Parts: sequence; C-alpha cells; structure tokens
Amino acid sequence: MTDPESNLHPVEELFAAMRSVEPYPDGVIAVPDRIPGIAFFPGGAGLWGVASGEALPEMPVGGVMVLGHDFHSESGFRASLKQGSEIPTSPTAGYRSPPTWTALRSLLSEAGIAEQRCFFTNAYMGLRRGEGTMGRFPGSRDPAFVKRCQAFLKRQIAIQQPSVILTLGTWVPRFISGLSSELSGWRKAGSMHAIDQAGAVHHNVSFEQVPGLRCAVVALTHPSLRGPNVLRRSYQGLVGHAAELAMLAEVAPWRPHTNADVPPAR
Repeated sequence: MTDPESNLHPVEELFAAMRSVEPYPDGVIAVPDRIPGIAFFPGGAGLWGVASGEALPEMPVGGVMVLGHDFHSESGFRASLKQGSEIPTSPTAGYRSPPTWTALRSLLSEAGIAEQRCFFTNAYMGLRRGEGTMGRFPGSRDPAFVKRCQAFLKRQIAIQQPSVILTLGTWVPRFISGLSSELSGWRKAGSMHAIDQAGAVHHNVSFEQVPGLRCAVVALTHPSLRGPNVLRRSYQGLVGHAAELAMLAEVAPWRPHTNADVPPAR
C-alpha cells in the first residue's frame, strides 16, 4: 500500500491518503488543520518528539501502534490546536496533559515501552461535530464509512509494520476484529470482561491485504477511564493493573521479563 519510491514522510502519505475515508457521515467533520506538536493522528502527526517548524521524527517502523477510538470533538481539537500540542511542552505551558495521555504515558513507561517507539493513531478518522466526546463514535453507525476507515487502518498498519498493536477501550477491539480472522473472538465483545474471556492478547495476527505482517495485538483499558475500570481486568491469574502489565510484558520482545517483575494489583 506504500510507494517505495515516494519521498514523502510516511505520516505525510497518510495525511494525503485520508481523502479515501470521505464523505464523512452525519455528526462527523474532517479535521480542518494539523496540531503542530504532539498529538494523536489525525489531529497531529501521531509521533513523539514532534515540534513546530522541525522535520518530523522517523516513523517507528516495527514498533508499537497505539490505537484509540477517535481523535476528539470539534471543540477539543480547536483547544489543542490553540495550545499547539495535546500535552504541555514546557513547565510554563499553562495547561495540563489530558487524562488519556497522563495514564497512557505512565503505563508505557512502567512497561518499558518508549514513546519514540510508538505511532499514536485512531481507528476512526474525522472529529465529532460539536463538543461531545463520550460514547460511541457517530460515524460507527454508517457501515460504508466504517469500511472506509477499516481500509485506512490497514493502510496505516502496512506503513508502520508494527510488531505490537495496543487497542484502547472497548470499541476498538470490535473495529479491528473485522480485519483479521485471528481476532474474531472480539467481534461481539462489548466489555473488557468479555474481551478477557475471549483472550486479551493475540500473537501472530495477520491482516487482510497486509502481506507478510504478523504482529501481537493487545486490548487495554482506555487510559481516560483507567482508574475505575482497570480493576476489572484479569490475565494469567493476575488482576487489575498487574494484569495489563503482564499483557504488555508478554508482547514486548525488547524487554523480556516474567510475571515476577509485575507488581501486585493496586
């Protein structure tokens, strides 16, 4: 899906290809601009170390894809665009990191996964019209749009060639399950408990129209709601935070360790 002779940065290729998800359905608008600093794609470049006026960092090919549900609302995007980044770039920036970034960075750090190894992106393209951010993405009610976004996700996967995909929250596993028969157990899973019952960690997953790629896929609690919800997770006899750390330890070949390294549930 990528042009080996293209001089475009992989992220620029994705921005150019995002026209393929149009038209946007009711309740969804196209992202009108690009946040110049750190931000999930498609609100920004989805890469760590992005800075306004500087060349984009390299795409972490073979690294970790962190896959959220959708970027944000129209008003939330405008706020981040005004700030220039989703997270503060200095102690005097005058705003705090949103809960998603705070909890996610803490978990990645504890699991030994550097942000530079990650491409932070989303399953659905576009923004929620207005201010609402909770619940099901409006575009998920349009089957044709869902298929276009699934095809675009395959393009993202083909470009990054991730060794690990981390899905965030309960909606994304069902979305990505439509791209791989190995994830079929997630197709009717409507809760993290159901995902745990079906298997929260899958190895050697292949994707339609992405030849040659095999990667691990792990379903994580959404960081913005991690506090109250992670306690419901279970994996290999562990519960809560310890369960998710064990999931990450299993799929992070660059940091081999055992359950003995995982702290007790909290």
